[in-house]
Amino acid sequence: MSLGKLQRLTIIGVGLLGGSIGLAIKVRNPRVRIAGVGRRRESLEEALKVGAIDEAHLDAIPAVTGSDLVILATPVGAFEDYLRLIRPVLSPKAMVTDVGSTKAAVVHSAERILGKGGPFVGSHPMAGSEHKGPAYARADLLASATCIVTPTRFTPPALVRRAVRFWRELGMHVVRMDPAAHDRAVATVSHLPHVLAGLLMMLPGKGQLTISSGGFRDATRMAAGDPEMWRDIILTNRRAILDAVDAFDESLMHLRDLVQIGDASGIERFLTAAKNRRDRRLPGNRA
Repeated sequence: MSLGKLQRLTIIGVGLLGGSIGLAIKVRNPRVRIAGVGRRRESLEEALKVGAIDEAHLDAIPAVTGSDLVILATPVGAFEDYLRLIRPVLSPKAMVTDVGSTKAAVVHSAERILGKGGPFVGSHPMAGSEHKGPAYARADLLASATCIVTPTRFTPPALVRRAVRFWRELGMHVVRMDPAAHDRAVATVSHLPHVLAGLLMMLPGKGQLTISSGGFRDATRMAAGDPEMWRDIILTNRRAILDAVDAFDESLMHLRDLVQIGDASGIERFLTAAKNRRDRRLPGNRA
């Protein structure tokens, strides 16, 4: 979907990511009319103030009516209710996508409600921060980040092309993945790290946090994320997260054994392998 041809867009859930999408679109096409949908008037007023939306709605139906594109940016647990609500008023040519961090459950619900071969294609922009709300939205938040598009065998190819073009025009690197493969991958590189950050945050005893360093702050940054959003992510990707936890537990026990027996060379090999993998393969660290 070309940004230049967009006339009306609806963002349901104008928080950090939804607000940043609105700002990024406005930079590229100031003429597009963006309707924002939310649960709290205060948050919508903030989105209006920063320029992420042009209209504020507590009711999704008038916001979605006549829109070329609808983006679901609420916690994923609310997607199904919104899909049922907006289905009767969707324009025949509208595209519906989302920014949810889990995809298999989301895509299944969307195809059940809107129909297989319907207007929905799953998306996951891998961008964000520990902050919450439109006050922290930035027009450049998506720039150079990865967006995973997750069509199924029922998704019309033309719809996939529209979704890919839309995210690319926002400056993102687009990858296509099967919804289940997506969930397995992000369970390891996104969801498990958030869980571990939370566990690390709860580990220090009384008074120990007062001497924590920047390293502890970096390692626990994700624990500052929106609990409601992350609750829904964990619940809708339980199986893949449990598999990731089991794999992590196995690695942790191996490291524990090395520490217990005082295997200096084994510990160094582990730390060297981890450092080399991060230096060579993590995006942003490559030469």
